[in-house]
Amino acid sequence: MRQYSVIINFVLFQSAWFAVFFLKHQSIPVLLLVIGIMAVVSPNKKRDVPFVICGLGIGILVELIATSINVIQYIKDPIPIWLVLLWCALLFSFRESLSKLFTLPIKLRLLLVWLGAPASYYAGQQAGLLNTIEPVWAFWLVYGGLWYCGFEALRYIDKHPKLMREKGTSSSVST
Repeated sequence: MRQYSVIINFVLFQSAWFAVFFLKHQSIPVLLLVIGIMAVVSPNKKRDVPFVICGLGIGILVELIATSINVIQYIKDPIPIWLVLLWCALLFSFRESLSKLFTLPIKLRLLLVWLGAPASYYAGQQAGLLNTIEPVWAFWLVYGGLWYCGFEALRYIDKHPKLMREKGTSSSVST
């Protein structure tokens, strides 16, 4: 099972994201189920769960900053429950299917995170979940930078000795 954990984790996160995209505010049961499965199949629960909890603080801080400077405005709540749960699923993905992003050279990491993270939020805007500032390039510039700062903070806590994964539990797929 461990050799497939990267693929399983990726599919689970995509299920969570599409649940939010299609079910919107009714996606909470699906998100809870996905997070539960991610926690159960995690190859290193003792380190991954604390990482998710600590990382959630960073994720919510990114969201609070973005909403306080009006880069993003969520439709129903300042920080919707589905967003908090989606952050949990994303954080489990960081340690599994997205862990390679942590080790990329800074120029490539900067480009991928700065361009990729706002894309999900732009898709969320198209689905009617949130509004972003106009023009779109301004949203991409500001939110991409904010998200990149959050990403680097996640990289930092990932290296913390109490959260660092033990040898043999990395996300690399063995053949």
